[in-house]
Amino acid sequence: MKKNFEKYNIPQGNIMIAFSDKSLSIGTIEIRPGQELKKHNRPVLESLYQLEGACLMKIYESERKVIEKVLKPGDSINIESKKYHIHSNPFNKNSITLWKANGDITEIIKDIRKNSEL
Repeated sequence: MKKNFEKYNIPQGNIMIAFSDKSLSIGTIEIRPGQELKKHNRPVLESLYQLEGACLMKIYESERKVIEKVLKPGDSINIESKKYHIHSNPFNKNSITLWKANGDITEIIKDIRKNSEL
């Protein structure tokens, strides 16, 4: 049986997984001040909604062109599949972002579960 609301500690903060199957995954990412995730992409559309604090998103249009967008509470953004990006928090308050992946990211979820602490 799958657990709901799994919370995993990562060096930058934590990741919460509320639901995940082959068609949809939903959760939150909390990033502490001065931290950022590694550059990554997803095989599906990723939708983000800023809940608390602010998040600086760095979206790679190409290796040389990076678009930066600050998400404040209530802001949202969609990141196309396979588009590299970085979630960062250069601000002085924790950043909490709701994420939703529309499609199969079960392998990514398995990696989070395997490589993070409960």
